[in-house]
Amino acid sequence: MNRIVRAGLVCIACVAAVIPLKAQEITEESRNLFSTRPLKSKVPLSTGSQVIIKSATTLRGHLTITTSTDQLAMIGYTKKAKARNRSSAIDFIDQIAVDLVKIPGGVRLELRAPNPAPWSDKEFGSVEVQLMIPEQCHVDIDASFFDIVAEGPFAEFIVPSSLGRLEVANVTEELVLVTSNQRVSVEDISGRIDVSTSNSPLIAQKVACRGGQGMFRNEGSEIKISEVSGDINVKNSYGRIEIDAFAATGEKSYIRSNYGPIEVNVTGVAAGQLIVTNRYEDIEISLPNNVSAEFSLAVEEEGKIEVYNFPFKPDLVRRNRLSLISGDGEALISGSVRGKGNLYVRGYDVED
Repeated sequence: MNRIVRAGLVCIACVAAVIPLKAQEITEESRNLFSTRPLKSKVPLSTGSQVIIKSATTLRGHLTITTSTDQLAMIGYTKKAKARNRSSAIDFIDQIAVDLVKIPGGVRLELRAPNPAPWSDKEFGSVEVQLMIPEQCHVDIDASFFDIVAEGPFAEFIVPSSLGRLEVANVTEELVLVTSNQRVSVEDISGRIDVSTSNSPLIAQKVACRGGQGMFRNEGSEIKISEVSGDINVKNSYGRIEIDAFAATGEKSYIRSNYGPIEVNVTGVAAGQLIVTNRYEDIEISLPNNVSAEFSLAVEEEGKIEVYNFPFKPDLVRRNRLSLISGDGEALISGSVRGKGNLYVRGYDVED
């Protein structure tokens, strides 16, 4: 056997050895769903840095973000593919790249894939990401098809456009979450706030609005907000609004709905304005029976107004309009229903 033939056989043997080894790194989690082993990376990062996350629009997945006192950004991730066979899955996964790199002032996490995607409509490529960063970082995410679960403390957390489910806790300065047709849940949030979705619940707990009105938007599903203070601006259509334990300590708050009932429980009112409007559904407002406010209440011909369980002096009394003063009239509370709907204002004992 000459030297050239021997060299050719060695090359063939090497190729035969490499291909199965590469395939063994891909496991089949379930029928036609393949994944890599967990992969890891880390870079130095200081508290309060900028963290930018950007994904290709052809990728989907889950992004989990937590914080620690370590001065590092640490990532663990798994690349996945749904494909008709193992060979196609390997090809798809090889075209997905995850890079965590230093940039001036912080880090950038890039999740890349070809555009157009190599997979068909019934296939996909995805990434499962666990990212740990220092506390009080400024996080900005552009990853349209990723579900996000994040727990800070973060200084800022910005998701300006998404089609994924969002769950964020512990933000101290600014929160922006905008998605569609997906559930949004936030907790322990303060500062400037703007949260919106559609056709899925929007849930917010322990919210302190500062630096302007806290904005909450939905259409086609419920909004539930509890333990909130400051100025709020809440708007919904075709879904219920429930606001519990609202300390209206700001200058002006708006709550508006169309074709969905509104329930507001107020724990205190400063010398500002609370304006609640609805169309074709009821409004129910409960507040302390020692409230000091001027009320302006109105419904249309088919509606009714009921005010009870706190002392007040009527100023204007008509069948579908009522103005009254409670205490010194320090705040202004306005409620109105257009179309068919009723307006209820109830006082409760502050010791309850």
